Amino acid sequence: MKNQQTSIIPIHQKFYNKQTNELTNWEVKTTNSIDLKAIASFCSLRFMLDDDTFYNEIKVIRPSTKINFNGSKILKRDKIWEWHYSPTDKSFENILQEFTDIFEKNITKKSKGKKILLPISGGIDSRTLFVPIKDEPNLTLSSYEFEDGLDEIKYGKELAERFDHKIYTQKIPKGYLWHKINKLIKINKCFSEFTHPRQLAVLDNWKGLSDIVLLGHMGDLLFESQSNNNRCYYDEQLTTLMKKVIRPGGNELANDLWKCWELDGTFDSYMMNRFDKLYGDINIDHPSARIRAFKSLYYVPRWSCINISIFQELGELVLPYCEDAMCKFICTVPERNQRGRKLQIEYIKKNCPDAARMPWQKYHPLNLYQYQSFNHPHYYIIRAVRKAKKILQQYFSKSPDLITRNWELQFLGEQNFTELKKNLLETNKFNKLIPQTIIRKYLNKFQTDPVQYAHPVSMLLTLAVFSDRYYQK
Repeated sequence: MKNQQTSIIPIHQKFYNKQTNELTNWEVKTTNSIDLKAIASFCSLRFMLDDDTFYNEIKVIRPSTKINFNGSKILKRDKIWEWHYSPTDKSFENILQEFTDIFEKNITKKSKGKKILLPISGGIDSRTLFVPIKDEPNLTLSSYEFEDGLDEIKYGKELAERFDHKIYTQKIPKGYLWHKINKLIKINKCFSEFTHPRQLAVLDNWKGLSDIVLLGHMGDLLFESQSNNNRCYYDEQLTTLMKKVIRPGGNELANDLWKCWELDGTFDSYMMNRFDKLYGDINIDHPSARIRAFKSLYYVPRWSCINISIFQELGELVLPYCEDAMCKFICTVPERNQRGRKLQIEYIKKNCPDAARMPWQKYHPLNLYQYQSFNHPHYYIIRAVRKAKKILQQYFSKSPDLITRNWELQFLGEQNFTELKKNLLETNKFNKLIPQTIIRKYLNKFQTDPVQYAHPVSMLLTLAVFSDRYYQK
């Protein structure tokens, strides 16, 4: 008999067959039946909920689960850890020191003597990762931005120049998805939509730069409050949570599919019941901590972590915020100390003041010492003048609108839209799963209101690719 256990935040999915109770790889089997309810919720959320997959028979082993097995046969599955909220009465200085010890020990242990690649942005998560390795001679930074998009590379360049590190930069080109989609399928197995992992466009140029890749995934979840109201009732919490995770246009598509497939009841009642069950099973009273636990259990492993695998071609992945020790630590931190990225900001200011003096992209041009003045009346004038200059510059130069979202690179423009229609309307297997009337409806809606309907179109593209590779009906 052998033992395995999934971590608190599983980076890779482990599958088992519900009927035979055996561990299995993800593969196409004509004996498996399509789970239409799971696919409908997938379209609403952009991630598979709980242990869902595309098949009724195949499930994912949940986080923090110990598995006893013999060969491929599972003998026993036990939950070994639960998210909780047990705030300590320690001073903030002691909490910060505890964070520092856990954080730096993990990074030092995994990066010692190795070439490190750190994708850097203008945000807080990657800058926090930079601090403990700022003096490492084998550190290389990388940064990317959208073609015709915001100037995001400048933050990485400033950091590299200030601390004398190499940096590799690249623009994410329009329409790159259509040349990379087959590669992406091999990585994410269609468990995530295709328009978010922009890193796919840069992999070939950054190979060989590192032994490990340091990533800041989950920082925004652990170190920020998830609810502004600490006294809201359960129903309010549930509503807040669903608003956070349901995508624009997602429920509309899911409802159309539910009716098309003639499933029992309504999609909305199905989703409400599932969320009520999963959220209700989390034994935490504090709204913010409870929402964080839900997202850590279901959203992060089934969406964020799916596309992390893209980076594996560049080296071993190191994700300090996803480590078990960090998750256990965060359960002891009072919510007041998590609001506004307080832990990360004070860590950077204390251990690397030069990095703290660089602008924070969210509050540009203010830095970590100044950002709280962003909403001061005096700064309204500065912000208004800067915005007016940008509008006038764009108007007189006749430049297109700034690209701020990845789907704009992939779906907008005549050539992109032609590729999109080709993938959605010329796949026979897909049209057996979803009729062309629904597909054309959302293509038309996207042309009228692309912001609202980019997500449904992206999900339809994901299902089209899934149908072509995995649907055997």
